[in-house]
Amino acid sequence: MRAPATGQTLDRACMRTRIRELLVSRILDGAYPAGFHLKELALAREFKVSQAPVREALRELETLGLVIAEPYRGTRVRSTDVAEMLDAYELRATIEVRSVELAMPFADSVCEALAADMERIRLGFGSPEKDTAYLPAVLAFHRRLVEASGNRAFLTTWDSFHWDVRARLLLRRIAESGNDYSAAVGFHQAILDRVRAADTAGAMAAIRVAFASFLSAFRQALDPHGP
Repeated sequence: MRAPATGQTLDRACMRTRIRELLVSRILDGAYPAGFHLKELALAREFKVSQAPVREALRELETLGLVIAEPYRGTRVRSTDVAEMLDAYELRATIEVRSVELAMPFADSVCEALAADMERIRLGFGSPEKDTAYLPAVLAFHRRLVEASGNRAFLTTWDSFHWDVRARLLLRRIAESGNDYSAAVGFHQAILDRVRAADTAGAMAAIRVAFASFLSAFRQALDPHGP
């Protein structure tokens, strides 16, 4: 059996990614509210593609918890699964804390790369386009912490959660509550300072504080009248 052409494989992967991003944006923007049915054939016609990349994109969204596929009922947008989202971030915090412990002391080259990420975070936070400026810098910073550990299982697990989508969802919810979450820049600077100082306990604590604050802001956004 002849293997498919590499170009065809890449084209299909690119189409799937583009479709996924469009669907995610529509869900986050409210164009596709909870309960909205996503029809595979209709989407394929809209995007002028076969149903295969649409089907693959919908499967990725299901993995992320953004949609639910039910036999004989099709695929629909689901309400945010708060418990699953919090569980995912608890796991991520655990991975990053342990990664920093394993990576200490960080190589000078990694510290320099983290400092460059930090500058992008600072500049991106002031940008009106946080999804394309601030968020990629934040994720690059955190992924670099995990990568520095040398633990491939940690990195594979971290990558599998599609943090670009999850973080966009949480940041949108926080912003909609009126919280600009300006403290985020300071939390990342604190992590960098402790890493540079080779302060293992301090860096681990700084990561825990950053995640605790972020998730607290998310909970507050969901229930502004809560305790």
